[in-house]
Amino acid sequence: MVLVDKLFEEEISKGISVFFGERREVVYTELTREERNAVTMVFKYGVDHIRKVSPKIAADIETQLSIALKVAGIFKEMLPEKKPITFPSETGSIGVAWLFPQAIRYATTPSPSAPAYSSYSLNSWDIPITTGTPAYLFGDGTNFYKASPATGKHAMLLVFNNGIIEVGTTPKIDQFRLYSEGFAKYGIYTVDPLVEVTVEENKAIYQYPTPLGAVPVFYDKGIMWGFMPRVSGTATIKLLGLVFYEHDLFPTLTWVA
Repeated sequence: MVLVDKLFEEEISKGISVFFGERREVVYTELTREERNAVTMVFKYGVDHIRKVSPKIAADIETQLSIALKVAGIFKEMLPEKKPITFPSETGSIGVAWLFPQAIRYATTPSPSAPAYSSYSLNSWDIPITTGTPAYLFGDGTNFYKASPATGKHAMLLVFNNGIIEVGTTPKIDQFRLYSEGFAKYGIYTVDPLVEVTVEENKAIYQYPTPLGAVPVFYDKGIMWGFMPRVSGTATIKLLGLVFYEHDLFPTLTWVA
């Protein structure tokens, strides 16, 4: 076991927090050179493409490679069956990919055994919203969200610091609340009024701050990450981050139905 504050000491010293809820210690193993190369390759090709779309967002994300590597080391050590991290994934390995809708809503109907509770529509970055009614990136207000906990199909998600991006005409959120099982003492946080100004000139891209930092999402303890819409309609909210998973979770092209 290693203290969270010790493991992420370098990132914290640079002003980037990592939200672990009540966890003060985590299991962890250093990655091999090959594993570091796999995670780094995936991270860099994503950041390089984000830079073509939004240099300002890319500048925020590209400083967080060390967080991705450490979360990968936590996930690798957590698994009941030890496996190497590879890219692309293969049988008997751990894969790494940029977050995509099926990695979040990995079950058609969430349940205690598949707690993919979220307001996201299946296979989509769209969230139906109603003025004054909370909606949830993760969880549903009652049930906590967990990454896939299925035997042989475990996963762990990582949402990067400042990695909540809304695409569309006007941003629709002022308030967020993030908490986890056994750690619900935090109230809301709000965004600054200038979030309505696009982060890149002439592009309908809006970036929400995440003052609690980067957010790892575990398979053994859930989180709740909600927001309060101020308009009704559909919000297209894309989460910039990575998913680490046992190969059998996504062995081929996946559609949740």
